[in-house]
Amino acid sequence: MIEIAVTPTAELNASKVAVTLNSAQEFGMQFAVSAFGKVTVDGEEVWGQNPLYSGLLNVTGEAWDNWLDVDDATYIGNLALAQLGLTRAPAEEAPAEAPAEEAEETPAEE
Repeated sequence: MIEIAVTPTAELNASKVAVTLNSAQEFGMQFAVSAFGKVTVDGEEVWGQNPLYSGLLNVTGEAWDNWLDVDDATYIGNLALAQLGLTRAPAEEAPAEAPAEEAEETPAEE
């Protein structure tokens, strides 16, 4: 499954798009596309259980032929977002990671 954080729009108030493979055949694939929004439950923001959008994405013909120098998740995700008129949400800044400590070597037992 491909999950993409997206920026909501006036047309589709979705915050996440999920894409899963539905079927495949020679020179084509079909994906199920669902868009989810957030709802407030007991004062907490959670993902809605029912999708705001549910549909199919067919990758055949020109879309299939153009699937070249991009990883699968990026290419299929971009096609799904274009179909829905959505854009990826800005990447959140990841917390700075502490430098990895060098592993201590233990002498091999004989």
